[in-house]
Amino acid sequence: MSEAKEVKEVTGKKMEELQDELRSILGEIEYLREQIATVDAMISDLRAVDSTLTYIKEKGEGRSIYIPLGSGIAIRGKIENVNDLIMDVGAGIVIGANIDEVKEEIERRIDKLMNLRLTLLRSVEEDSRKVNKLLEEIRKLGGRKE
Repeated sequence: MSEAKEVKEVTGKKMEELQDELRSILGEIEYLREQIATVDAMISDLRAVDSTLTYIKEKGEGRSIYIPLGSGIAIRGKIENVNDLIMDVGAGIVIGANIDEVKEEIERRIDKLMNLRLTLLRSVEEDSRKVNKLLEEIRKLGGRKE
């Protein structure tokens, strides 16, 4: 086999490997972005609950409200004690808590989610740098005249 043909085959294999790695990293970036969107939705939900608790603490006692049961069905109820809440602490375990305790737990959860979000963003940045490096290598290989 001629030397030029061997170089061309090696270059072709190298290009294919780089393109496979590029596709893999781009897939990982997409996955990370989906995870960031999920974290953002969780943070948004927690903030909505926090806002609702603030309103209930200030103006809720004695008020009639509709309590969602699921599937778009609600029942009318009256808030008798704004500090008589239950909170899921994991593994199906719930505990009694007051509004301030629940709000503190919400803030802890938001902080953890924000830290996770930052970690995911850093991973996206790192992968983006890898993509740029790979694209440069692909450009260099593609520009060779064998």
